[in-house]
Amino acid sequence: MTLKQLEYFLEIAKMGSVTRAAQSLNVSQPPVSLQLKLLEEELGSPLFIRDKRHLEITPAGTLLRERAQAILALLEETSRDIQLISQERHMIIRIATIGSINSQILPEKIAHFCSAYPYVNFQVVEGRTESVLSALRENEADIGFVREPFNVTTFHVVPIRNPLLPPGEADHFVALAKPYFFEGNDSDTIPLEDLQGKPLVTHRRYREMLITACRKHGFTPHIICENDGIQSSLSWAQAGIGIAIAPYTSAVINTDSSLVIRHLEDLNFSPRVCLIWSQNKKLFSEINAFINLF
Repeated sequence: MTLKQLEYFLEIAKMGSVTRAAQSLNVSQPPVSLQLKLLEEELGSPLFIRDKRHLEITPAGTLLRERAQAILALLEETSRDIQLISQERHMIIRIATIGSINSQILPEKIAHFCSAYPYVNFQVVEGRTESVLSALRENEADIGFVREPFNVTTFHVVPIRNPLLPPGEADHFVALAKPYFFEGNDSDTIPLEDLQGKPLVTHRRYREMLITACRKHGFTPHIICENDGIQSSLSWAQAGIGIAIAPYTSAVINTDSSLVIRHLEDLNFSPRVCLIWSQNKKLFSEINAFINLF
């Protein structure tokens, strides 16, 4: 017994004719007649008494009509309830991220994702790379956005391209400061040795890299401030205290038009941003779909 057979049977009972039932169902008559014949054979009882002009329903047919109507009504109710459950479904994707990604990339990606997954909400925590890594290790976040370098051994890693970079161009370090720190240099770039003797401000994660690069050029940099966030570097640069050394995609968060950005030569490390998640964490399909946007 199939749902199609029950639908055909109910229409025949309603119309009192296989021909009129087929017309109402917008199908040809032979399939309707065949399904009625198969249904009667399966049940082992005639459902209609036939004459040349009309079909009269039998007691067995009357019972089946009542049950079939109840079955189809329950099926329709079940389908409606499942749709309601789906519409009311709710889940949260927890994201830990560095600030530059939260301001430059996430909003557009989340807006695109929500059009396909309207029941998904987001919990976003912004911090340093170290705090993002900690959140993932403590299962306080599902996915994270960090900037290299970091220990990749326990994570799945997907490098992502910042839309602020031209296609094919890698992120690079820049010097960001008031114009008087760059007097005599009208170029878009600045040699590393031009930083000698000048007060520098940078994230502590880049301290050793900067010192190593400067020493290769014959001097030790004057690092006036190490900090834990790019916004601190920008603030010190805005105050005219020194030259901020930062990745380009972080430095462009700056909205102070009085600051000048110079591409820093001879600092060849590319500080890529990566999307990561723990190797031992099983992700929901929605989280995988979000990852696939990058």
